[in-house]
Amino acid sequence: MTPKPDNCLNCGSDISQNQDYCPACGQNTDAHVLGVGEFISTWWNSMFNLDGTVFKTLKYIWAPWKLATFYLAGKRKSFLHPMRVFLILLFFYFGYLVSKVNVDNNKTRSNEEYAILERSRLLQSYTHLRNSHTLSPEACSFADTIESKLFGDTHLPEKDTFLNSTFFDLGDRKYPITRQDAISLDRDSIYHKYGVTGFWDKIIVGQTIRMNLDRAGTINYAIGNAAWGVLALIIIMAGFLKLLYWRQKMHYVAHLVLLLNVHSVIFFLLLMFAIIFGILGKDDQNHLGLYSLIVLIIVFLSMYKYYGQGLMKTTLKFFIASTFYVIFGLIIVFSVSLGSLAFF
Repeated sequence: MTPKPDNCLNCGSDISQNQDYCPACGQNTDAHVLGVGEFISTWWNSMFNLDGTVFKTLKYIWAPWKLATFYLAGKRKSFLHPMRVFLILLFFYFGYLVSKVNVDNNKTRSNEEYAILERSRLLQSYTHLRNSHTLSPEACSFADTIESKLFGDTHLPEKDTFLNSTFFDLGDRKYPITRQDAISLDRDSIYHKYGVTGFWDKIIVGQTIRMNLDRAGTINYAIGNAAWGVLALIIIMAGFLKLLYWRQKMHYVAHLVLLLNVHSVIFFLLLMFAIIFGILGKDDQNHLGLYSLIVLIIVFLSMYKYYGQGLMKTTLKFFIASTFYVIFGLIIVFSVSLGSLAFF
C-alpha cells in the first residue's frame, strides 16, 4: 500500500495518515498510481457529478414543490442546484430547437435571392441578345413564347426589387431597393444610393435585408435571445409571486427556487416529447394540447402544495399568476423581437 503524503497533492494543506480526504479541498489523500478504470470513473464524475444527486433530482423533478422544499430546508448536497438543473435543461432544449431549424425549408434566403438574381441576369442577357438582332414576326412570336416559358414573372435586375417594392414604403419615404443591390452592396452603399436617412429607417432597411439574406442565422439568434428571455421572465415572476403571497413572509429566493424547478420540469417534458415522438416519427407539435394540460396540472399542484393554501385561494392565485405570466411573457417576446431586429 502506498503511504499517504504529508501534504495534499491538490492544495498543499497538511494531512495526517488517518485522513482519507483533505480537510481543506476534499480530494482523496490516496497517492496510488491512477488506473484506466479509475481515470474514466473520475472523468465521468467530474463531467456529470453522478454521485447520486442527479438520480435523486430526477426522482423528484416531477414534483417541483418537493425539490424546492428540500433545498430550502437545507438538503443542498443531496440534490443538484436548482439553477444548474434549469440551465442544463434550458440549453439542451434550445440547442434542440437550433438543430431543428430545417436548412432546406428555412434555407438561407440568400440562396433563393441569388437564384432569382441569376434568372434576372439571364433575362437581361437574353433581352440584350434579342434586341441586337432584327427578327421576323414569326421569330418574335416564338421568342416571346420562349421568354414566357423560361423566365415567367422574372424581372430585369434594374426593375427587380428586393422582397417587393412596397416593403420599404415608410410613409412618405419609399426605397425601391433592387435585389441586385441588396445582395451585392454593403449597407452604407445602399443607404447612400437610395437616400436612406434617419436612424430607424436605416435600422429597418438594413436589418430587414440582413435577416432575409440569412434567415437561418436570424432564427438561431432569436432562439438564443429567447433562452435568456425565459430566465428574465422567471426573475420577474418570482418578484410577482412574492407580492401575491406577501402574507406568508417568504423570501424572494423561495419563490425563485420554485419557479426554477417548475420550468425545469417544463423543459424536461419538452425534451421527452421531442425524443419520444421523434422516435415514433411523429411531429411533437401535434400533441401540444396534452403537453399543455400536463404543465398546467404540475404548475397548479406546485402552487397548492408549496404554499399550503386552500383550493379556492390557490385556484384564484393560479389564474392571476397565469395571466401576469402571459403579460410579462408577451412584453419579453416583444423586447426580444425588437432587440433582434436592432442588433442582429
